[in-house]
Amino acid sequence: MKPSRRLVIAVALSLAACGGERAKIAPAAVPSGARLLVAVGGDSSQIEGLATWQGALYVADWKDGTVYRVDPLAPVPAAQAVGRLGTRRGQAILGVIADGQGNLYAAIPDSGVILRVPQARLGAADFDPARDVSVYATGVAGANGLAFGSGGVLWVTGGDHHALYTVPAGGGAAQVFAKDYSAVSTDTTMPVRVYTVNGVALDKAGRVYTANTGTGEITRFVVKPDGTAGEKTVFAHDPLLIGADGMVMDDQDRLWVSCNYRNALVRIDPSGALTELSASGPDGPLHFPAELKLVGGVAYLSNLNFPIGANSGTTDHRASIAVVAP
Repeated sequence: MKPSRRLVIAVALSLAACGGERAKIAPAAVPSGARLLVAVGGDSSQIEGLATWQGALYVADWKDGTVYRVDPLAPVPAAQAVGRLGTRRGQAILGVIADGQGNLYAAIPDSGVILRVPQARLGAADFDPARDVSVYATGVAGANGLAFGSGGVLWVTGGDHHALYTVPAGGGAAQVFAKDYSAVSTDTTMPVRVYTVNGVALDKAGRVYTANTGTGEITRFVVKPDGTAGEKTVFAHDPLLIGADGMVMDDQDRLWVSCNYRNALVRIDPSGALTELSASGPDGPLHFPAELKLVGGVAYLSNLNFPIGANSGTTDHRASIAVVAP
């Protein structure tokens, strides 16, 4: 029987109880190296999705659906609550992304929907999820990674549903772009191996890339003029990419990949050559990193902080954001 996403989350949470947006502003004044930037929420908080707009970072807390904003260049960065998604307590909230106007979109895998929050309402004293949060897309089983492409098309990965979807500009029903194209890892010790279509990114040519978390394989598709799938190739496949989760493409068509199971950040150049930019043991600052975004060549990563893989034995159980400045 194929494990459900709910089962995988339950496994990871049980373990815990035991223990495409491109940069649009000037490079940030961040010291080189890797460090924790800020803790988010409180006890039992968890974050995965990470968005950026006008230099600010946004995350959504599984604990209660709270949306937090962080200024990474503040003298003492802090997570400021600016809204709520209205999700039920403890419900997984995966990919989070901002469009060009700063509106936020959040992937809710269990219900297969993408929620939308207008930028103008974030931080409002009278913010009300019933009024300010709307369903942008439906039919996205296992909704996970998010990336905007040409013409406002939203690309969505289906995680453990092994599918890649597209949502038309303006929202609506999702369409399957490709499905069952990347095999599940045979390593049964990895609870995350069922996420065969995890992160998503697009290059300047409009080709789309997705990550297989359990195998470390990055798949690339040509997108035909009619929006259907063209040639499929394996862009990269390497042990350094085990745990591949969030992905983002920079303005040099280099693909940055957070590797949750390895507590690592890896960059792949257009030729397929890999560079490991950071890797942590259980003492951090990377703690099962999920999504990442770039601001001026500096990487910010959300720490989902499941205590498995290289993060086994961690004593820091907070939801947090890390920064890696190569």
